[in-house]
Parts: sequence; C-alpha cells; structure tokens
Amino acid sequence: MGGGPYELYRERYGAELLVMRKATKNDLDAITRVIQAGFPDDPGCNYKFPYRDKYPEDFWKYTRRQYEEYLEQPEKFAFNVVTVTNEEAGLDDLPIAIGVWDIAVHIKAKGGDLFIDERRDGNREHMKAYAAAMERTFAKCFESYGKEQLHLWMLVTHPDFRQRGAGTRLCDWGVDESARRGGWILTVMASPMGRKLYEELGYVLVGTDTARVGGEEEHVVIDALEKPFSQHTI
Repeated sequence: MGGGPYELYRERYGAELLVMRKATKNDLDAITRVIQAGFPDDPGCNYKFPYRDKYPEDFWKYTRRQYEEYLEQPEKFAFNVVTVTNEEAGLDDLPIAIGVWDIAVHIKAKGGDLFIDERRDGNREHMKAYAAAMERTFAKCFESYGKEQLHLWMLVTHPDFRQRGAGTRLCDWGVDESARRGGWILTVMASPMGRKLYEELGYVLVGTDTARVGGEEEHVVIDALEKPFSQHTI
C-alpha cells in the first residue's frame, strides 16, 4: 500500500491524498479539532454539552482526554483516522475524520464517564440520561450477539472535508475486520441524522430509545442499527 507502518488505505480526491491509518497520540490535537467542528452537528452533542461555547476550554480538555483513553486501550478499541495531504493547501497527513470501533464489547472500558463530575460544559443529568439510554439500547438490541460483534462507537468527519468518502471508508474498516474474524455482525447506535448514512451502507434499524430527563420536553432519539455479515457484500 505504501506509506508508513500504520497505513491501511489510500486514495486520491482531486489534489488531495486521503489515507486511512491507525491513530496515534501525536494526532490528539487534530482529532480534538475534528470533534469540535463535526460533533456539534449531532443532536447528542447539544443535549450533553450545551455549555461548550461558554466553557470552550473544558470542551477541548475533556474531549482530548476522552479520545486519549480510547488510544490507551487497543485491546478494546480500534481507532482509525482518515488524513489529508494537499501540498497546494499546505496540509500534510492531517486527520480530517475519525472512526472508533469497539472490538471487544465483552471487556469493560476504562474510564468512559466523560469526566462528568469535573467538566463545566456539560449538563450532568442529560449526560447520565444519555448514557443510560445507550446502555438500555445496547442491552435490548445487541447483547444477545455476545462478543462476536464489532460496534461502531464514534464516527465524525470535519465539515470542511465531507462528501469525500472518509466516513464510508472508516465504516468499511469494520466490514473488512468482520470478514477477517469469520463474519461478525456490525452494530451501531446513532442519531436520526447518522442513521441515514448507515442505512445507505446496508445497515437496518432494529430498535429505538429516547434519552430524556423526567418530564422534560428536550430529548434525543437513539437508533440501533445492525449489518449482518451476509449483507456486507451487498
């Protein structure tokens, strides 16, 4: 394939060279910028972190620490990035999309509470309600598959680099890894916004839940989708 030892895939998009490779800690600042720019499009971000504009330093600090935790658990998470190189624009191996897969759902992640008791940018009750809804949805829709599943935990592309296939490439990593492991099912939980992409990639809706605190009107819908191995090549 060329490139360094972490490179998984490369493709040209006009003057840009797009490469998918494993993420490293040297990428953390760029990864955090991708999350800061791309994650707010997801309703779950506004629901959990409504004060991020008031406390941008907290949103940066704890987002960076969250993704550092993923990198520190390679037995649990497969963390890939798509980078762009464009000599004309002065870009060199810059991460512009991230994909985090849970490759060992039976292993409890270390950390993972999003530093709920420390950060000022989040709504604690909303964060707890969202985490509980995610846990319920996983148990209801995916727990029966046991450990033979690859669960897409996070997928974000920087808005300036969308419509180039980066998100699809990061999703396709799961297809390739599933085949390598003998045909594991692919699972994901998404907002209705993200659901469209996954359905275009062959995922099917298998359940829905809602994150809501008490009788509040504000809420977030969480969709559960899956893609059996038999559909990977369709």
